[in-house]
Amino acid sequence: MTREGVRKEYALARVLIEEFPHRPGGHCSSTALRDLLWFYGHDLTEEMVFGLGAGIGFIYFHHPDMKPPVYIGGRVFNLEEHLCKHLGIGMEVVSGMGADDGWLAVKEMLDQGVPTMVHADVYHLDYLRAKRHFGGHRIVLVGYDEEREVAFVADNDRDSICECSLASLARARSAAFLPQPADNTFYRFGVSERLTPLSRAIPPAVARAVRFNLRLPPQNPPSQPSPQDPPHPNLPPRGGKGQRGEGAERASFNCDGAEVVRGVQGLERFALAMGGWPDEMDEDTLSLLCKSIYVSAEKGGTGYGGNFRRLYGRFLNESAGVLSSPGLGRAGDEFIAIGDTWTSLSLTFKDLSSDGRRAVLLAEPIAREISGREHDAFTALESVSDSELQGKS
Repeated sequence: MTREGVRKEYALARVLIEEFPHRPGGHCSSTALRDLLWFYGHDLTEEMVFGLGAGIGFIYFHHPDMKPPVYIGGRVFNLEEHLCKHLGIGMEVVSGMGADDGWLAVKEMLDQGVPTMVHADVYHLDYLRAKRHFGGHRIVLVGYDEEREVAFVADNDRDSICECSLASLARARSAAFLPQPADNTFYRFGVSERLTPLSRAIPPAVARAVRFNLRLPPQNPPSQPSPQDPPHPNLPPRGGKGQRGEGAERASFNCDGAEVVRGVQGLERFALAMGGWPDEMDEDTLSLLCKSIYVSAEKGGTGYGGNFRRLYGRFLNESAGVLSSPGLGRAGDEFIAIGDTWTSLSLTFKDLSSDGRRAVLLAEPIAREISGREHDAFTALESVSDSELQGKS
């Protein structure tokens, strides 16, 4: 049987989950999760979804085989797991299937009336026309039409449900480009009628964000990743199913030949390494890196710019009202201001991308400022968590 509201036509099948309530948003995953929660009867803002997922973070990823060899990101890899844990939602993440099996698994869920969140490389999604690879993009599939060979997609970057050819979708879901291979990853959620109240969900989410960014144990990158480490920092163990654990949550480690540094220590590494880029890269590669940083920190689904900091600041401001916590409000204002500084950094790289050496010269002091301010902001947030939020979870 199909879920009420799902239209399915046989022969060459056509399925569309018509009641899926898509709205555009600032970030792919928090928008997808917000829409999915609404589908199951729970009305949360995108900011609340991102914050309850302890989504704010930083990753510095350097791999000599990438071009450009540096990638930065402003959110944690396991936002979805954290959100589900804090709200009492069941979650299973599946990756590593082949293209055919991965599609059949998702198609079965769609046939049952279950909208399905998947990872997809933006470069291959024909409705986006992206110029660079990024396999960590989350979209929600809400149907397909076999005769026309298209899937129906909810994407935070689009105002309404759009179409993507099945061939393009298969390439996007199977893409293997670093630092975030899509790996045919998809999710199964078990959403109940009653979730953990926000007053109990917010405090552990804030504490988790502080821990990831400020209190991960430092460690020099080992020569090889331990068996606990994921094959790269944004996916579960290859071929695995289930929740993504925190066994690899330390500030720095080696990952398939890459140097990975996270949280405030990653920011320090980013600011420190920047000055050497003009001597380490040719002009074209440095120019590409400048453009890449702008996309990663400002343009590419970062919560309407500011490398997710403004998005997280708005979550803290909303949470301040829920918990009557002035400290959360002050912290929220500071993260919004830090987001504005991230925008300044990103635009510096974009505007001077044709002169990478000058871009680095002007961006380096901004990066150092951000590094120091984020350390102080998370330290202040930790104090609020300890003094105003204890006993509320």
